[in-house]
Amino acid sequence: MIKFVTRLALAPFFLVLFWGLSAQAADPFTVVGVSVDATGRSAIEAQTKAIQDGQMRAAQAVLERLTLSSEREAKSLPALNQDTVARMIRALEIANEKRSANRYLGDITVAFNPREVQAYLQGLGLNMVTSQSRKRVVLPYYRGELDPQSGWFRDWTSSKYAHALTPIEIIPQDKFNLVPRNAQTLMSMTPGELADLGRTLGVEQILVTDGIDGFAGFDAATVDIALDTGDRRDIRVDKFALGGLTYADAIVQNMEEEWKRNTVTLASDAVTIAVSVLYRSQAEWQTLKAAIDSAAQIQDARLDAMSKDGALMSVTYAGNMDRLKRELAFKGVDIRQDPKLGMILTRSGRR
Repeated sequence: MIKFVTRLALAPFFLVLFWGLSAQAADPFTVVGVSVDATGRSAIEAQTKAIQDGQMRAAQAVLERLTLSSEREAKSLPALNQDTVARMIRALEIANEKRSANRYLGDITVAFNPREVQAYLQGLGLNMVTSQSRKRVVLPYYRGELDPQSGWFRDWTSSKYAHALTPIEIIPQDKFNLVPRNAQTLMSMTPGELADLGRTLGVEQILVTDGIDGFAGFDAATVDIALDTGDRRDIRVDKFALGGLTYADAIVQNMEEEWKRNTVTLASDAVTIAVSVLYRSQAEWQTLKAAIDSAAQIQDARLDAMSKDGALMSVTYAGNMDRLKRELAFKGVDIRQDPKLGMILTRSGRR
């Protein structure tokens, strides 16, 4: 865990820029909905203590999101002080404020400066992963039924999961009646039916989780499904080792850790290959190029030639080919060896 120290001399929280975060992209450098609560000798002291405590916890959250837990545990990390946190903060928003003469409560959303965060992590010798997988829509069933009134459904309505390295959003209200209301019905769908569902929802990945309260407490069976390929992966959470996390938080953290393990790169393993990128339209080319540009495994991509339906690129990647394939597959992109064209890159499912 990243260690923190709090100084008695607190920097004024009002020096931070306040703005409407709803217009900002769901980038991984933003931490949403940090609850704050503090008391003080005056209202302003209570507010200052609450906001800066929230900033520290938001900093911990973003640094842990962007780094591998195994790397953090292997190093003796120095304490992080308030001045360091203040330098990393780009903007802040406050919601749900409540105050009295000596107490302050609220929720804060903090956006961090990518360059400052990168500089801090580089100084610690930690790899920073900022590449995000393709977006998922979560279907949170409770006792097998899709019930918007259930606590498990409401746990997923927070916008904070859209900022994860594995972005997740709750099924949109206008699409609610277009998906199976029963979890068993959804899990028995054929690959073709799943592909149709993906087109309906506008995504290529869904997270299906079915929660239940039992004698040993709450638990959930969770499956990550690629709608374009039909691949499924069980997400397992130790409900007895949640610490301060919610069950939904633990699921997202589990997915992020696997994503980071699959995308972290080692420069010493860099390999350069020629790749033919095949597409049917300019929009598809832009989608493929965005996946290449944002892939953590790819260190450099140079465009050598281009036509109306294909491009030749020199791609330098780190790690091994299996890792690169897994990362691109999460983004809806397939890279494979073609007997005539050599290494090709296409949208998943194209043959």
